[in-house]
Amino acid sequence: MCFRRLAGLAAFLAASALAQTPEVHPVKIRIVEIDARAEVKTKPRRVVREDGHKVLEFEVELLAYFLAPEQPVGPDRTVPVEMKKRVRVVHDLSCGGGDPALAVGDKVELRGEYGMAPEGHSDVIRLTHPTGGEGCDDKAHPAGYLRKVVPATPTPAVTPPRPAGIVPDQPYVGTPAAPQKAYAEILRLKQEGASDEKLLATIRAEKKAYSLSLDDMQKLRAAGVSSAVIEAMLQSGRGPITPGAKPAPGPTATPSS
Repeated sequence: MCFRRLAGLAAFLAASALAQTPEVHPVKIRIVEIDARAEVKTKPRRVVREDGHKVLEFEVELLAYFLAPEQPVGPDRTVPVEMKKRVRVVHDLSCGGGDPALAVGDKVELRGEYGMAPEGHSDVIRLTHPTGGEGCDDKAHPAGYLRKVVPATPTPAVTPPRPAGIVPDQPYVGTPAAPQKAYAEILRLKQEGASDEKLLATIRAEKKAYSLSLDDMQKLRAAGVSSAVIEAMLQSGRGPITPGAKPAPGPTATPSS
């Protein structure tokens, strides 16, 4: 009788322990849409997924980024975008994404959904293809793109002949001043220790169109200017936005044959 009681107590305790075990939920990946410039760090490879889609996979290091004007459903604008470690890019070739024929060391510009992976995994950028493809991701997402940055070929300067004059030509002394970038004042204030609040107040007061390139944004980030300030500069100087209007998607690479 004593043995039966002990066995029954053990079974009861085991059932209680199982009932108190917390339910395990899958980890939700935090996402945000970004525009970025990056350097290819691994050789791109074509992979066929289980759903039959052909994708191009490779790793990059981000050189500069900002939050895209158009965001997917449920974005998390506080996601810490990785700038010191490699990020995996999954570019869907079956959904209209072209293959830009990349190699290690190439610079690329892209727009896509940045996903912060669980601990121990690489963050990933995906949905870098146009929207509207049949069978291409059921949820609505902004149109993305992936393109190779081709260095511009410098054009040699041509000096036109000068008409002969009575007064002999005099040698030019001095260096012409380069035009000042629109963001120079913000950069100067940041270097003097200005807070984000002061920088944002300056941007609102000046209402200046900064027209930042990715190289400009990289210089600002290197100086410690926050993403919030850079995004405010990108929005500054724009006209009123018509309700319901969406910004035009970025250009997409032409699919290769």
